[in-house]
Amino acid sequence: MLRDALGPIASFFVAWKLVGLVAGIAAATLLAAVIYRHERRAGRPAMVVRVAFALVLIRAVVGLTSGSARVYLGQEAAIDAMLGITVLAFLVAGRPLASFFAREIYPFPDEVRHSPEFVRVFRIISFVWGAYFLVRAAVRLTAVLTLSVDGYLLVDALTGAPFLLALLAWSVTFTIRTLESQPELTAALAAADG
Repeated sequence: MLRDALGPIASFFVAWKLVGLVAGIAAATLLAAVIYRHERRAGRPAMVVRVAFALVLIRAVVGLTSGSARVYLGQEAAIDAMLGITVLAFLVAGRPLASFFAREIYPFPDEVRHSPEFVRVFRIISFVWGAYFLVRAAVRLTAVLTLSVDGYLLVDALTGAPFLLALLAWSVTFTIRTLESQPELTAALAAADG
């Protein structure tokens, strides 16, 4: 998660500062492609990496056609808003996206996946992630409109990886704690781990 969240933006910053905008965009795109290839070779479905790679490609096209680092980076606010709206729309439709990502990481048994507690847990997690993306969109939009590119990158680093890691840790511990509070689910999880 840290690699996927910080890697492309860090490679953009270094190449942009050392060489220029096109090199920065190329570095971020190349790193995203390498990460994507690594995940696919490892046999993982890599839903998060696929989405991240697609977004990096879109940002690259917009950044190159605009010729502006501010426009290239400003897309982050729009992407966060789209992510937040998408997560919340799926939640309203009764399909919490967090459960899809969780199944990519851990093979929950059917008994657990179809339990009311599992559904409740991932509805809550999806809501929190959706709200985070919307708040981060507002913060990034404010930063890109009011700060220098360097200032924006600092805000991006502070609102990105630390919060993503904290939310990821919370999501995992909340899921484990809640599901393990149900004896029948604990038995199903233990059987799956065994």
